[in-house]
Amino acid sequence: MTEAFLFYIWQCQYFDQLALTTATGESLAIIKTGNYNTDQGPDFSNAKIRIGDIEWAGNVEMHIRSSDWNQHAHGQDAAYNNVVLHVVWKHDMEIKRTDGTLIPTLELSHRVGLGLAKSYHQLVNSGLSIPCKKLFPAISDLTKISMLEKAVAQRLKAKSLQVLELLEKNKGDWEETFYQTLCKNFGFKVNADPFLQLAKVIPYRLLQKQSSNLLQVEALLFGGAGFLEAKTKDDYLSALFREYRLLQRKYTLAEKQLTYTQWKFLRLRPANFPTIRIAQMAAILFSQRNLFSRLLEASTIEEITNMFQHPPSVYWQTHYRFGQPANKTTETIGKSSIENVIINSVVPVLAAYSQAKDDQQMMDKALLWLEQVAAEENKITRLWQELGLKVTSAFDSQALIEQYNNMCQKRNCLNCAVGAILIRPTAV
Repeated sequence: MTEAFLFYIWQCQYFDQLALTTATGESLAIIKTGNYNTDQGPDFSNAKIRIGDIEWAGNVEMHIRSSDWNQHAHGQDAAYNNVVLHVVWKHDMEIKRTDGTLIPTLELSHRVGLGLAKSYHQLVNSGLSIPCKKLFPAISDLTKISMLEKAVAQRLKAKSLQVLELLEKNKGDWEETFYQTLCKNFGFKVNADPFLQLAKVIPYRLLQKQSSNLLQVEALLFGGAGFLEAKTKDDYLSALFREYRLLQRKYTLAEKQLTYTQWKFLRLRPANFPTIRIAQMAAILFSQRNLFSRLLEASTIEEITNMFQHPPSVYWQTHYRFGQPANKTTETIGKSSIENVIINSVVPVLAAYSQAKDDQQMMDKALLWLEQVAAEENKITRLWQELGLKVTSAFDSQALIEQYNNMCQKRNCLNCAVGAILIRPTAV
């Protein structure tokens, strides 16, 4: 038994309500279950109940055992003085408020059907990576759609919060925030952190001042990244070195820049080397102005794709690393990488903007673009495909990644649309 299961039973009222009484025998009627509270304080607020002939309005607290009230030190917390009902699985002792008055208690263990508890325990204790795997085919398409919509909303909310945290640190500067989000994405998983640090060392407003000169943009980024620490016979690298030394003094960058050792090359395909990604980012920043403004103005996903299709400078079309010519040329960022940027940078920033400005149009655009981008392919999406789900767009894959990581793996079946069907008195 868990408190989460108790919350579920209470919210859905999945217990026998015939002749309800408190632990002391007083008649009890539930008028309003209250609002689930995710912050500190009692579990449900603004509840309404009738005990005897008196109607009470206040909070509801829930525990496995009544004695847990004291274990959690609620008796010393004034926030719990307005608890009008204590809902427990087992009643093992009377509980009083700080003023000595008895808190009415409702015991549920003898009012919940064995089948309901069994269904819950079978799911959460399943050894399968997706707990409902065996039952999933029997679930209606409508319920599966509901699961996807809820999961993608949760994922966008979580990603939006990360963007809004950056925005606060950037004092409301959306251009700077989008630039930092984009840079982090350009590092992908392996170099995400150093790329984000680079975006903070070389801010967007600084790059904008030099944006008419590609060599200077590259010098700022490669220098800030720590790649320009020694002189060389390579003409291009020497030119970058000279430019960066001038800009370094002008903008006092020496103490802020990263070091070469912070970047990872091992086990990466050459096209994903941080040197290539920095060169591609430089080309985009040189070719585009006011990236965030262009994002807001774009009406089609093709416009967004075009924002990122700019080839790096000539040197990086024949090199993956400094001083090491490559047999294969490197041009613009690839289609799959652009789709990754749309999924993990463009859409979250649009969603965050929608939330900050209460602009539903931007959220609609973000969701539409997710539906127009190809689905990601990974071990998580393959697991869902094995269950018969069609994963046709990034909307689907993002939803299923969220569902797997934060619902299935955490056994959070009670808050899942599918779990809600399976864990109920009339489950399929």
